Amino acid sequence: MRRRRFLQASGAVALGAAAGCLGDSSPPPRKSNALSDVELRTTDTTEARAELRVDLANDPWVVSRYDSGSSASLDAPLALLGRLSPVGRARGAKGGGGSGGSGATGRGTGGYASAPRTHNGYAWYHGTDDSDDWYDDHADEVTRYGAVVGTVGFAALGRNAQYVDDPPAPGAVTWDRTVEDPANELGFQADGEGWYRVGAELVGERVDHSFGWASVDVRVEEDTLGGGMTIEEEWKVSPRV
Repeated sequence: MRRRRFLQASGAVALGAAAGCLGDSSPPPRKSNALSDVELRTTDTTEARAELRVDLANDPWVVSRYDSGSSASLDAPLALLGRLSPVGRARGAKGGGGSGGSGATGRGTGGYASAPRTHNGYAWYHGTDDSDDWYDDHADEVTRYGAVVGTVGFAALGRNAQYVDDPPAPGAVTWDRTVEDPANELGFQADGEGWYRVGAELVGERVDHSFGWASVDVRVEEDTLGGGMTIEEEWKVSPRV
């Protein structure tokens, strides 16, 4: 599928809060490849306004327990594909910061700096270092499906204090803006500090099925050193497989 770029500004937010370690036997978050990159571009340093730039993945896919009854060539059990998108260790926050502080960074066991990373470098919400082992142990139960991004959604969920104790669950939220069958660059203004969610609804490329939403939640803060705005945290947020 052709790479499609999107500008996402002020309207995408969400939970960026909890750290990745659960310490239970729940299935890990669903793996997917939908939003390859989220970046911030300051548009007005005096008014603390910026624009979130979002790139869609070149070849979207999603891992699911859904049984289509089909054997399409690119929809295959993980047992036939080998380990997919292994989890990495934490890296520094994009744009600086994000390794400590209050609010979302302190939720759960550990924090943003210690959370496992996805293949795109996002902190993995509810992911653990054992998540790949779970996928290895259940490889015959899950399938990687080729997908298409049917809708992109943007939601601004407010400042850190507004949601830190009750972050939105994975999946759709009350979107401030949605774009169906996205194919062109979009702009969405981010006005001030806070959490933003960018979501991509994944639908089967070869099967008639919606696999729900894969999202990236980002915390935007003022850049006290360079002026303007910066992304302090980026979390990949997905429902459990």
